[in-house]
Formats: sequence, C-alpha cells, structure tokens
Amino acid sequence: MAQVPFLVIVGPSGVGKTTLYKMLLEEFQGFFELSVSCTTRKIRPHEIDGVNYYFITEEKFNQMKDEEAFLECATYVGNQYGTPCSEITRIQSKGKVPLLEIEVCGFQKIKSLGIPLYSVFVSTSDIDALRKRLVRRGSDEEQTVDKRIGRAVEEIAEAKHAGFSMILYNDVLEVAYKQLREQIIKWYGLKSEQ
Repeated sequence: MAQVPFLVIVGPSGVGKTTLYKMLLEEFQGFFELSVSCTTRKIRPHEIDGVNYYFITEEKFNQMKDEEAFLECATYVGNQYGTPCSEITRIQSKGKVPLLEIEVCGFQKIKSLGIPLYSVFVSTSDIDALRKRLVRRGSDEEQTVDKRIGRAVEEIAEAKHAGFSMILYNDVLEVAYKQLREQIIKWYGLKSEQ
C-alpha cells in the first residue's frame, strides 16, 4: 500500500497557520494528526509542553540532532525547531496522516528526501496587518516582532520558488479556509462534514 502523503503547512509567524490547521483537524477528525515539534524557545503562557511543542534545552536539541532523531530541523529567530522522527512513526502507527507545521527550510529538507507530501505556504498580502497581529498576540518583545517581520518578508519571497503545492493568502480567514479545505478534499479524496 502506498504511503499517504504528509500535509505540510508553512508560513511566517502570525499569518494564521495554527488557526487554519486547527480548523482542518476539527473538520477532518481522525484523518490528520499534528506532529508535535521540539523547540528551544521559551514556553508562552498559554502553551502546554507536549501539546504545542516539546520544550527542550539547547543541549538536548543538539544531542537529538547528533543522533539524527529529527526528520528536519531549523533555526528561526534564534531558536531551534525540529520534527522528531518518533512523532511521524507514532502518528502513522495510528493510521493517521501526519500534519507538520514547519519552516521553509524544513519543508525543503523533507521534499529533498522524496517523502510524499502536499504542502501549503500560508502567506499574507499585507505585511502591516501581519505586524499588527504579532503585536496584538503580545507574546514577543518589539525587537522580536521586528525580526519576525524581517524573516516573514524573506519567507514570502522564498516561497514563490520553493515548489509548494499551494500558496494560500490568509487575508480573510473564512475565505482562506474555504480554499484550503477544497484543496484538501481534492488531494486526499475526503468528504466534508459541511
């Protein structure tokens, strides 16, 4: 039996990736499961270790990297992020499709391995609106917001040539989700509850 392609969601901080994938997980319960990544960044007040991320030390992250325990890993705004191979195995053993929320370079790494996947780059056509979202989120200092905006501009430019299956502009959430779910239904041959 052929391996069902992973679903990979990529995009700058604050663009709405988490909101969109949560909507997918809700609508298509039992089909997808989010792969929980490891990170060295500080936990935010609303986050839960092992649910949002596995929050680990730099030392532990580097040890896992040396042991080749990550499918992919990347540094983003001074913090390391990685997808543990064990997460993919865990999800697939349950008969579910891994849903990964990762960085552009992580997507490129997985793609280079020849792993079957569908990929969505979530973007915005309004960088000022993105900045406002990040500030409103309140989880980062102004300097970090500036770094995230700078990186967002780079990522949006990179995405145009990175070979994503779909580039999705999330300027209006309801419109973006409708476009995303229609594509997901087509890719995976799913039926919608709506």
